[in-house]
Order: sequence, then structure tokens, then C-alpha cells
Amino acid sequence: MTLEKLIGEHPLFIEKKSLAKKMAANDLPVMLEGPVGSGKQTFAHAIHLASERSARPFASVNCSTYSEAALYEELFGSDQRSGLIESADGGTVFLHEISGLSLDLQAQLLRVLQTKQTKRTGSSTSVPSDVRIIVSSSQDLKALVENGTLRQDFYYHVNVLRLTLPPLSERKTDIPLLSAFFIKERGHELRIDKTVSEILSGYPWPGNILELRNTMDYLLTVCDGRSIQLHDLPKDPFLSKETVSKKEPKKTKDKPLTMMDKQEYLFILESIRDSNEDGDPASRRTISDSSKQTKNPLTPQQVRHRLDFLERNEYVTKGRGRAGTKITLEGLDFLQSLSQNLETIQKEAAKDGILD
Repeated sequence: MTLEKLIGEHPLFIEKKSLAKKMAANDLPVMLEGPVGSGKQTFAHAIHLASERSARPFASVNCSTYSEAALYEELFGSDQRSGLIESADGGTVFLHEISGLSLDLQAQLLRVLQTKQTKRTGSSTSVPSDVRIIVSSSQDLKALVENGTLRQDFYYHVNVLRLTLPPLSERKTDIPLLSAFFIKERGHELRIDKTVSEILSGYPWPGNILELRNTMDYLLTVCDGRSIQLHDLPKDPFLSKETVSKKEPKKTKDKPLTMMDKQEYLFILESIRDSNEDGDPASRRTISDSSKQTKNPLTPQQVRHRLDFLERNEYVTKGRGRAGTKITLEGLDFLQSLSQNLETIQKEAAKDGILD
């Protein structure tokens, strides 16, 4: 993904994109810092694509996932094959999580930076190495220098152009944009319910963009209908007491819907939709009277409370007098989602012998 296409409109993110563009125009080493999941790999590739090396290879390796011997061969190669540094000649090598580099590997990479040459494992012959180095870390590298696990000279050679990426919690206004992008990326056209969007925007996202992407993948898998609804969210961590208590304690929060809640809201929305289609007003009294023929009869007072919830979430609009209550497009989505969700639950229950 190019720098121009990186998703985000928060001023802090725009500033980082601007700095990355300036760094791409240079050929010096770049150090990307930021918490896990903040997009360091994406930025590294975008910087490469914006540089004069864009037509040459972009090689990436996560230094924390290899043993020392395996990483040594991956980077420098062997008699049988070339390593990443040699193969990426003229391009960019991205070393992700350099805290995983041994002191010996740091020394070998320092040699590449200083001499512009590389040498295969076990070989005495050096070959030219024209690569740009980009490194990243989610750990405090200064602390690693102080405790001796990161060479000071290597640190200063890679810490020339430093870019610190913000956690998602510092650019929460970008969450709806990113969520919509991930939905589109997966080939879907779904609306995110207002309540769900508010919960996603209020969540701290300790796993940052990576956690958001995974969450959207989960929601796209479990959702029914044309929208992502509150009942699609996993209780942990989004609807747990601990998470909810940290978000706007003075504001009333809607609780997760029970099975009976879903059945009652489904009935109410179907009643309103049918009345609207017939051109008749939908009132608390007519909905209450109709419910007496169901397993869950509702009093006018109970209907009023449920209509308050539906109006608060923009599923209906309540008019005065003969105008009655009308279902919205969001309400139609919610109705379809409830219907399919309850149908799925009933099928599973019947399969397991819970229902007759």
C-alpha cells in the first residue's frame, strides 16, 4: 500500500505520513517505533514504494521468530542460496523487531551498513550490497542498549531517520474509516450499527490496527443480514463489565440483548414495518394488542420502553398523533439481522435436541 492510500485522517496520523514521505525521498536507514499492531510493516513497505528503490525488491523478515542460526542464513544465505540482503540488491530490507537480533548478527549487519558489502555463511568472499535498511521495534531500544542486549554502535547506525507510530487509542477518529476499509477489503458491503460503532470507537484497542482487523474479520464471519449488530459483538472484551465501566460512566449503555429481547424487538419491528407498508400508524396500543396473541405479550408500558431503545439506536422514528412510529433503513437492517440470528439459533438448538 502506498503512503497516499494509508487509511487515516487524524492530524497525528497525517503528520506521520508526511514525515514518512520525506524519509522516502532519502536513502538513509529508517527506524520505525510503535506498539504491536500499529502498522510498522505497512509503513515500511509504503516508504519503499515511495522511494527511488520502488522498482527493486522489498524483503522483510521478523527477527523475533527465528533462531540465531536460521536468521543468520535467512539474512546472509549459504552455499546453496542467497540471503535476503543479497537478493534484495538495489531495494529495501525491512528488519522487523530487531530486539530479536543476537549481538553477533548485529555486528554482521553493522558491517553491511558500513562497508556496503555482504558475505554468505561460511564464505570468505564478499559481494556488493546496495540495500536500504529499515528496522522496527515495539520495545524501548534505548533500554536494550543500556542493558547490553543491543549494541550501541548498531543502534546509532540504524537510528538515523526515526518515525514513531501512534497507538490506535490516540487516533480513535480513524476507527470508523479503518473498519469500513477492512469490510470493503474482504469484499463485503455491510453497514455497522451506530451502537456497535460507538463501542468500537470507545474500546482501547491494546492490539491496535491488527486487533481491529481481526475483530472485523470475526464480525464479518458471524454477522447475519446486511449490517453488523450489537449481538454480533463478542462479550469479551467489548461487552464485559470491566470494559463498559471504563467508557463514559455517566452515559447510559445498552446491555447485550437476551433471547427474549431479540424475540420482542423482532415482533415490534415486524409490526411497525407491516403497519407502515399498509399505510396505517403504528402505536404502542396497537403493538401491545397484537402481542397478546404471541408467547410474550407486552403491555403498552413495556412497548414504550422498547420503542425508546429502538429510537435511541435510530431504528425507528416516533411521530405524534396519526403519524405513529416508522421504521428506518437502519431498523430494516436490524430486523433482518435479528430474524436471521434467531433462525440460526433455533436451527442449532433443534439440531442439539434442545427444541422439539
